[in-house]
Parts: sequence; C-alpha cells; structure tokens
Amino acid sequence: MEQVIVRCNSALYQKGIHMTYLTNHQVFASRDLGETQDMLSNLNAIHKLEVLGRRASVDTAIHAACFSNLNLLYASFGDVRVKIETPECDTNSLFLVVVTNGGGTVRHQGQDFDVSQDRGMIRDMRTPLSATEDHFSALGIELPLNLLRQQAHALIGDAALMVDLKFKTGIDLKKPGGRHIRNTLNYIARTIDEPLPNLDNTFLFDSLRDLMLVNVLMQLPNSFSDLLQHQTVSGAIPYYVKRARDYIHEHADSSITLQKLVSHAGCSYRTMQVGFNEAYGMSPMAYLKSVRLARAHLDLMNAGPDGTVSEIAAKWGFIHMGRFSHAYAKRFGVLPSETLRRSP
Repeated sequence: MEQVIVRCNSALYQKGIHMTYLTNHQVFASRDLGETQDMLSNLNAIHKLEVLGRRASVDTAIHAACFSNLNLLYASFGDVRVKIETPECDTNSLFLVVVTNGGGTVRHQGQDFDVSQDRGMIRDMRTPLSATEDHFSALGIELPLNLLRQQAHALIGDAALMVDLKFKTGIDLKKPGGRHIRNTLNYIARTIDEPLPNLDNTFLFDSLRDLMLVNVLMQLPNSFSDLLQHQTVSGAIPYYVKRARDYIHEHADSSITLQKLVSHAGCSYRTMQVGFNEAYGMSPMAYLKSVRLARAHLDLMNAGPDGTVSEIAAKWGFIHMGRFSHAYAKRFGVLPSETLRRSP
C-alpha cells in the first residue's frame, strides 16, 4: 500500500464519524472534496468522486495497513451520498468489501446489485466499477489471485491447476458463510490494529493471511468449491487413472504420447480412456492440454517485463500461436497477451 501523507486535524473528528477500524493506521482525513479527489486519484483507487446534493459535503477518512502481502482498508465518506467510478487496475487481485455503515448500488462486470450491512461483495480489480453510496463506510481487503491459487493448491493439490478461480460477486452476510467471513475480517482488523504481545509479528501476520485466504476459499462460493468440499471423491478414481494423471502433472513440460501414458498407467488405451472420461469428463490427451494451459496461465501471470507469450507457449508444448491463443481465450476468457500485460 502506497504511503499517503496525512492531512487532517483533530477538529475534523469533533463532529461526524467515529472510527472503529484500524484506528492506529490512519493515512488520510479531509472535508475538502478536491483534496479527497486528488488523493484517491493518486492511489489509482477512484478516478471520479462526485457528491450528490447541493449542500452536501464530503467527510473522508481512510485507514490502511499492509501485512504479509495483503492490504487492509477502512474507508468512509461521511453522512453524504456520493457517486464513484473506479478504473480497472493493472493487478491480478480481488477486493473483498464488507459494509460497516450505510449502503449503495454497484455496477460491476455488467451487473447491478445492492451492497449493505447484510450484503458484501468481491470485486475483480481488473475490471472497472461504478457505485452510488449513501452514508457509506466499509472494511475491505485486497486478495491477490496468485496467493489464493497457492492456498488452493496447498489444500487440493494439482486439481487447482485445472480450474480458473472465480467467485460469485455478491456475498450474503446473513448466511453462515458470509457471517464467518465478516467476523474473520473484523478479527484481523482488530488484531492488526493492536498486535498481540509476546508474538513475532511475521509469524502472527502470516497466520492471519492464511486464515483469511482459507476462509475466503472455503466459505464463499467459487469455482473451486466442489473440489474443496468434496475431496473424498478422488478416492474412487481407479489407480491406473491416478498413475497417468500424476505422470501428466510431473512431466507436463516434456513430450508425452498416448503410448507413454498407457505404458505408465499399466492398462489398455480403452480402459484409460473410459477412466479419464468418468473421472474428469475428458480424454487423457485433453486432460494433458488442460494442464498445460493452466501452467501457461500461471507463467503468464508471473512473467514480468521480460516474458513473452511465444516463449511461454512453447515451453508448454504450444507451437501454433493462433491455436494457443484461441484455446487460452476459450479457457480463461482473455487473450494470453492480456494476461501477460497484467503480470507484475
């Protein structure tokens, strides 16, 4: 989180909002609209902020803290109605929002929905958002997709490579899973504000990070939910399918022929074909292609400025760039060049 110069004085808090989250981590407070707009623009957080009502005035407060590569944020605009627009960010992250006061209407990824103290949301920061908010304050946390995927891999193994991680945007905070997420976020905010004594901060903060990531994956509906909640199903997969599957994951960056898979699995081609279709809904070679696409996807997300699409595609056995781009876009919804552009 970029450090922001605090511009405030105690008079701002003689009247207005009483802060209850991250009180020891204030980074900004102001009742000046222009000053607020400049600060939010510099952070690349909100590129348009408009106060609705001729006599209304903004009363902005931003509190922020960073721990173990997660950014925690508490924001309020005071007892006023505002309209905001946020740009797409050049970061592969989601942002979890829990409303602490007021509410609003949000438009994100072509959908309109309400947010309130009973309904939160997960924003994909790679796409823009617009909202109208009343008397609004919220606690939120940025969740890098690479950390979520790493946590999912630790929980379910290489099966996490087979599915692109996506979450349902709206969060029902009245349901048990939503309540648990809100309680977890509140607990982390309190702990960050006043770290527990006699504990190494690195150990504590890493534990809080893992707590947040695991709960988000387990409690909020996402494309990994079935894998995370029904892992015992894998026990019914025949041993020869498991042997071929494991061989694919271990040697995905080298030449794998159908004959090699059959020999390693110790069964006939027909038996292996039927086994893969029953277990994964695809043929062994289609499974191999899916694994390689997932590995290419991970490499593109983490390639940095020196990476190229052609080099990464070739590494995973994709020689025909047109076919690779078509298969990649069909699987992940974007072109490989777009994923590379968004890499750190």
